[in-house]
Amino acid sequence: MAKKYFVGVDLGGASMRAGVVAKDGTLLAMKKRKTHPELGAAKVVERLAETSEGSLDDAGAKPKDIGGIGVGVPGPVDTERGVVRVAVNLGQGWNNMPLADKLQERLGMKAYIDNDVRVGATGEFTHGAGRDVQDMVAIFVGTGVGGGIVLGGVLRGGFRGGAGEVGHTIVAADNGAIGKTGQPGTVEPLASRTGMERMAREMVAQGRRSVVPELIQTVGGGRLTSSVIYEALKQNDAVMKEVLAEAQRILGLLAANVVNILDPEMIVFGGGVTERLGDRFVAPIRKVAYANFINKQNARQVKIVPAALKDASGVVGAAVLAREKL
Repeated sequence: MAKKYFVGVDLGGASMRAGVVAKDGTLLAMKKRKTHPELGAAKVVERLAETSEGSLDDAGAKPKDIGGIGVGVPGPVDTERGVVRVAVNLGQGWNNMPLADKLQERLGMKAYIDNDVRVGATGEFTHGAGRDVQDMVAIFVGTGVGGGIVLGGVLRGGFRGGAGEVGHTIVAADNGAIGKTGQPGTVEPLASRTGMERMAREMVAQGRRSVVPELIQTVGGGRLTSSVIYEALKQNDAVMKEVLAEAQRILGLLAANVVNILDPEMIVFGGGVTERLGDRFVAPIRKVAYANFINKQNARQVKIVPAALKDASGVVGAAVLAREKL
């Protein structure tokens, strides 16, 4: 008998989401909880299993209705063996972790894994903003900046499984911020939430007045979260406005580079900041991108839009992964 539902999980360093998704992409229920990577890999896997079971309870679905579970993981994975090669954001114990086998054993259902950003791109392409196009690039802005590339309706994995690392594109070689590649001027250390926090703190250290440090403590739990950005903008904070504008400029240059190389029909921006600010975040990016297209004919036919599924992109994409694997 064909299974009706699939479980999708978006596993992040700060939080995890699990949802029950129907074949047509309808999200029946979604549970969210903190990841707590400091507890170790075994405990995180158990929390992930419990969150998945909670989403089943909320959806009123039984395990026998479920075709499988897909998980988006923040790091490189061996999709064939279901092994997480490394996941820096998840703390200790994740090197060569057989996550698919552990979940299958714990939940009694087929389990599949892939990189979280590629999974998010799959969600947006299949059931979100990109469902009517064939060529789409998704760019997710969070603690880092990652990408997923869909060409001719197929998610591009790459020769070595590393396609879509758009956050390490060099856009400002004269800027001293060093990224994970050791190269100054890449997108990630300039335009991610981590990069925005660094810029804001530097400006405050230089004597600029700002509510950002206080909001990081009271609202963000010690980090520059999307809620901190939203609240600072609401208070018309000059430092936050300046930092965000610079991040948007950098992301606009990135979008232009992507279009000049691949010429996709659509670029989708996702992640927490986009989810919170919507087109207020994407509109300035779009403006910079259009100004830097080499081919300006019909430029506006290339759609640069916020993710349609918001915080569920990864959950829906992970469920699609399980459905396609089955």
